[in-house]
Amino acid sequence: MIWVQGIVSHRDKRPYVQIADETRMIAQLTIAEARSIALDLLRAASYAETDGMLHRFFSKMEFPDEALAALLTEFRDFRHNLDTEPVKRVATDPDTGEEG
Repeated sequence: MIWVQGIVSHRDKRPYVQIADETRMIAQLTIAEARSIALDLLRAASYAETDGMLHRFFSKMEFPDEALAALLTEFRDFRHNLDTEPVKRVATDPDTGEEG
């Protein structure tokens, strides 16, 4: 069993997310770290689901394992390239709309 809870630190008055199991504290994360890990978990779950579906389809169709391995390699490279495309970040002033 794993517990996840949000806290506000008495020491520095900042919000954190704590992850613990039945015996110990596993991690205390900043909000940015927690959100980043949450997105990584969602991404990994999505990737595993897609890879599992492809594996199931290739098994049902009785395609050779080598064909599945080649497709998964190509598909994972494609996903990686999409995930690592640069993103332009622009900060704008909420009152004036001017870029900062």
